[in-house]
Parts: sequence; structure tokens; C-alpha cells
Amino acid sequence: MNWRSKITTSKTKQGKNSWWLPGICLVLTGWCANQYVSLISWYQQHRELNEIEAMLVMGSYLLGMIPTLLLGGPLADKFGRKPFTLLALTASTLGSVAMMFGMVNDSGLYLGRVFTGMGMGLAMVAVTSWVKVLSVGPAGATRAALCTSAGFALGPIISGAIVGASASPELAYGIHAVAAVSWLLLITTVKEEKAAKLRTAGGSTTAENLARFRFVVLPAAPWVFGLAASGFAIVPALSTDAGQSSLFYTTAAVAITMGMGVIVQPLAKRYNNTSKVNLLLAGLTLAVLAFLLMIVVYTTGSEALGVVAFILSGSANGVLLVAGLSQVLDLAGSAEMGKLTGRFYAVCFIGFSFPTLFAMWRPFADPIWFIALLIGLCLLSMVCVFAARRNLPARTLDLVAS
Repeated sequence: MNWRSKITTSKTKQGKNSWWLPGICLVLTGWCANQYVSLISWYQQHRELNEIEAMLVMGSYLLGMIPTLLLGGPLADKFGRKPFTLLALTASTLGSVAMMFGMVNDSGLYLGRVFTGMGMGLAMVAVTSWVKVLSVGPAGATRAALCTSAGFALGPIISGAIVGASASPELAYGIHAVAAVSWLLLITTVKEEKAAKLRTAGGSTTAENLARFRFVVLPAAPWVFGLAASGFAIVPALSTDAGQSSLFYTTAAVAITMGMGVIVQPLAKRYNNTSKVNLLLAGLTLAVLAFLLMIVVYTTGSEALGVVAFILSGSANGVLLVAGLSQVLDLAGSAEMGKLTGRFYAVCFIGFSFPTLFAMWRPFADPIWFIALLIGLCLLSMVCVFAARRNLPARTLDLVAS
């Protein structure tokens, strides 16, 4: 029996242990999403991009992501998760291929990042909800968050190592494209439950849960990836002059920030009580501490303190991702899981624009005031979340099984 026939015979055995099949898709799309970010300073030093251009390339990712987050979720709920999982891997592959042509023309970098955002957006709504469907109990939220964060952490490590050894980002992008195509072919053999079955248990989201989504979850959402992006893109820029960070330091920035996001998630899930706002407030507190430390990094220029800022930023990212995504997957009716997941991530990725806004701010005003503004907004989010706690359901502590 060859590998294809083995997989085919497993189609009828989809169950709680098959979540890893779409889970790897989250890893691959996350890898694609962050493979550029560890190379921001490298492109400034070796491909003559200025700081604003380099950050705009990173931010152009949102042009592809936001529409797919908002539109892909409802479509995945209606037509099933597998077709959109295949589209996510296809878009990620096109993203890596387009980035390879960035060597010829900078427009390839922008186009590649747009395709990358499309792939990540589709993955976050379709694949996240597929992992949830294939998981028993509340474990799906943690599994989806871990797979996404693992991809975010692995991508920059792989690209940074390859570029450090070969001085060729095109090689790094090519390796990702091959991996994504290989897994895409594998996923085509996997059977998904019919969309009608996925809508039978739970139906639409209640008015009470929609209020919980708007007033408890969304105020904290921008800080999920706002902290991640600030950790791996803003902190290196604060530690040195613009564009002067070494490839090792920028790669370490992404690896440590996103790696901490992965490490803290199993710990965070143990205290994951969706009837309280404690975990959301803990994540926002870590966010404020991270921003305060960034001010110290800027005033001292200390790369050692920058590493501590990576750790705090990544920890905040991981805690907020588990807390927010758990709330969403707990409150969403099964017929609207993809839609609400997409809206959640769309607001989360507002924070991904922070580095681009920082680069635009820097020529005109002291960076310390930009960080101070973020601190003020983060504190405001804490107040909003705490005030909205009355929208939460009353229930006993819900431990997330691994």
C-alpha cells in the first residue's frame, strides 16, 4: 500500500487526532507571513530600501489579509473549510514566488506580501475553524493558536539562517514554496465533513454573545499582533539607528518574540476561563510593561534590554491570542465561527501596522512619544475590557485540554 492509498483509506477516519493535517497549513502560512520580517534591515543594507519602504513592504501584507479575513470566514462557513484551506496554501505559494522576483523589481516584494496576506487571512478563518471542528472540547482554540504562532516563529528563523548563509532571500522563498505545494497536494486527499453537518450544532450567535464579542474581545484584539510586530520590528529600530541592525539581531528579534508567544500559550491555557476577563487583562498588562521597557531601550540603546523587550512582547502576544481566540470560538455559533474568527483577526492585524506608522512618525517626532501613545491606548483598552466584564457568561473554570 503506497502513501496515497494509506491517506485515502484514512478519509473515513477523520476525528480528534486529524486536526494536525490542517494545523500544518497554519504553520506553513505563518512561515510565509513572517519570512520577510527578519530580513527588513538586510533589505535596507543590501537592496537599498529605506526604512519607510521596508516597513511598507511589510505592511502591504494587510491589503491582502483584511479582505480575506472579512469575506473568507462567511464563505468558509457556507461552503466548507477545505476549499479555502487549499486557496490559502495556493496564495502563500504565489506570495513566495512573487517575492523571488523582488530581486528584479521592488514591486515583486509588494505583490508577494499581498499574496502572503491573502493566504494568511484565509488560513486564519478557514483553517482555524477546521482545526476547531476536528478537536474535542475547547482544545481547538489552543491548537490553532499554537500552530499559527509556531509558523510565525519558524518562518523568520529559516529565512534568516538561509540568507545569513547564502545572502539569497530568493532561496528562502523558494524553499517555502516547495514545502507549501507539497502540503497542498497532500491536503487534496483529505476529506472534510460536509458544511451542512458543521452548521447543525450551535447555529447562529446569540445577541448576548455578540455583545461579548464587541465589548470584551475586540478592545484587546489590536494588541495581539501589535505587540508581536512592535517586538520584532520596532524594538530593533529603537536599539540602533534606522536600518543598522544586524541580520542576527533582527532574526533573533522575530524568533524570540514569536517563540515566546508559542511558549506561554500552554501556560496561559491552564488559566483560560472564558467567563472572566483575567487572562485578557494579564495580556494587556504585559503589553504595557513591554512598551515601558521599549522606552528604556530607546533611551539607552541597549540591545540586551531589547532582548527582554522581545520576551515581554512575545509573552503578551501569546497570552492575548489564547485569551481572545478562546473567547471567539467559545461564543460563536457553529454557523458563524469562520465569520467571527475573521472579524477577530481583522482587528488583531490592525496592530501589524504599528511598525509602518512608527517609520512614518520617526522623521518628524521623537519615537518616545509614539511609544507613549501606544501605552495610553493600551491602558484605554484595559479599562474597556474591565468595564465590559458584565457581558461574560457565568460558568465554572474551563481548563483547555492539550
